Amino acid sequence: MKSSEKRKVSPDKGDGGGTRKDADMDLPPMPKRPSLVSIDSEDENKMVEVKTGICGLDPTTGKGKQIHLIQMLLLPFVPIMALIIQNSINMVSILEYQNDMQETIDQVQISTGLGNVTEALQSERAEIAFYLFTNGSIIRRNLSEHFAYTNSLIEHLKWPAFRIDDQLFQNKILFRIRLDDFRDKITKFDTPNIEAGIAFYNRANYIFLDQLTREIKEKDASGVWRPLLAYKNMIRAIEHLGISMVFGEQYFGRGDLDQSSYIAFVTNDALGQDFLNASQNFAFWIGTRYQAMQKDYPWYSNITRRRLEILGREKIQPDFEKATEYFYAMLGYLDSLQKVQYEIRKTIEQTIVREVQASNSHVVIGIALLAVVLIISPVIIILVRMITRTLQAFSETLLHKTHELRFEKKRSDKLLYQMLPSSVAQQLRIHKTVAAETYSSITIYFSDIVGFSELAYQSTPMQVISLMNVLYKMFDSRIDCYDVYKIETIGDAYMVASGLHMREEGKDHAGEISAMAIDLLHGTENFVIPHMPGERLKIRIGIHTGPAVAGVIGTKTPRYCLFGDSVNLAAKIESTGLPFKIHISQDTKDCLDRVGGFIVKLRGELEIKGRGVMDTYWLTGKHGVLPDRRRYSNKDDDLEFMADNPHSEAARRGKDGPTTHQTSFFRRTISLCKDFLG
Repeated sequence: MKSSEKRKVSPDKGDGGGTRKDADMDLPPMPKRPSLVSIDSEDENKMVEVKTGICGLDPTTGKGKQIHLIQMLLLPFVPIMALIIQNSINMVSILEYQNDMQETIDQVQISTGLGNVTEALQSERAEIAFYLFTNGSIIRRNLSEHFAYTNSLIEHLKWPAFRIDDQLFQNKILFRIRLDDFRDKITKFDTPNIEAGIAFYNRANYIFLDQLTREIKEKDASGVWRPLLAYKNMIRAIEHLGISMVFGEQYFGRGDLDQSSYIAFVTNDALGQDFLNASQNFAFWIGTRYQAMQKDYPWYSNITRRRLEILGREKIQPDFEKATEYFYAMLGYLDSLQKVQYEIRKTIEQTIVREVQASNSHVVIGIALLAVVLIISPVIIILVRMITRTLQAFSETLLHKTHELRFEKKRSDKLLYQMLPSSVAQQLRIHKTVAAETYSSITIYFSDIVGFSELAYQSTPMQVISLMNVLYKMFDSRIDCYDVYKIETIGDAYMVASGLHMREEGKDHAGEISAMAIDLLHGTENFVIPHMPGERLKIRIGIHTGPAVAGVIGTKTPRYCLFGDSVNLAAKIESTGLPFKIHISQDTKDCLDRVGGFIVKLRGELEIKGRGVMDTYWLTGKHGVLPDRRRYSNKDDDLEFMADNPHSEAARRGKDGPTTHQTSFFRRTISLCKDFLG
């Protein structure tokens, strides 16, 4: 006899009572159980109605085929024309982009030229300031060569239209004349002081930088806008730091700065630092490069210290050597910043080259795509014609496939409804989450084979499987006659419940289970074990009525399971029963008394583990003759999941005859080939 642990098919965590949650929900009725092996002759002979096109034409008729073919041939022109129009619009957009890009290139060239001239004037200003400071005693570079280099840059500059009312900058010639005159005064020391000597360069650089800013602002949508702004800010930073360098040089050379010179130093130093920081904000790599330059430049700490001394404005003794040292340190620092400026300019040039190459690639791709569309258009039309003819030729096959699919769907639905309750199965099919339901009262049936372990020991595995298959097929065919649901089988244990999704209202679940139990017990009386004809199969049955919770467990091979104390109690009642006996609880007996018609005999008090002492009963029969409830059974039910589909290709060949079918197929194929070639 099996232990109660083997009987425990669900955890002992169910609710002790409660009401069913969705009692008012309309559940779909259980489908009837006719045989699905054959379909009515009316459905077999009915053709599938296929209508296509704008006018709902039938492509199976002669006129419908012609109009349908014309429609299908006209259909490819819609996407083809759409592709042609789309490519034309893309080509126009690309050409407009190229035009804008050419304007950007021209403005970048002007901006770069202005930047080069500004750099040369900045360097020339520094040399002249040092030249005037030393009274020409120390010459770092040949001023004539420097003047010639600046003149060459001005000569190659595409002179922009300056937006200032100053005749000096209206054309290149006037500016050259004024610049040469100023240089002559410098070389002859015909200037009152250093400030007057560099004033002309400050004015010229201010105007050039202002024009550079205007050029960049007018074209702020291109890909080089950010590096151009960084380039402009770097030039302005060098400009203001260069001016502050001149005043710093005067401070160490003279020992003090007057009020206006000090204000000029502070202003230009602050502006230089601000523009330098702004330049780093437009490109992260500039900040990294600037930090590396600070570490690598050996005089940076000296510059910082001298700068703080100037800002302190304490009177010192004039020191020509310190002034010269500060000048060289600042000049090297500005040269390092100019190197970063050159890198920015190189980045701008590379960005322009990439954008031009990308624009050219877009043009090539657009032309190639347009050519491909024009080439494949005839191929598409031919393919559409062939597909249309094939669709019309195989409309008859579509009819049979539709019937075949309908048959398979009914067969799969029947199998699904046998695995899960109908309402649960339909919710899973529409991908809904099936919530667990609490039932206040259901009846649970357990049965097993007495001495199954010994029987299995004396039999081979194949014999055990054959025995269980024959027995449970007999059980399954009989429970179909009752409003019950088979929960599962575990080994020789057989579990059934009633009260879950009842097919017919008004039926009592205890009466359904009890009638089914009597039927199954009668069925096993004459059951013969195939490989042991002399042995008699002993079945033991237990029934209990009570509350339980039901729900679907898992998503892969989902199972409909019961949980609660009632499940455990039903298993214990079954395990404490006797062979060929139906053991029921007090709750089930009370339900049967309300139904009436069942013969129940008191067994006596019995101690149930976990429940204490309780009265149990034997269900011995039913008054009158047990009615034949096999109105749903059919001799073809066993063939539903094994028989061939009567609408499959093989079945139709067997029905029509292989020779006729093959001849018809070859005739249609030859006819299609003639149509394609002709």
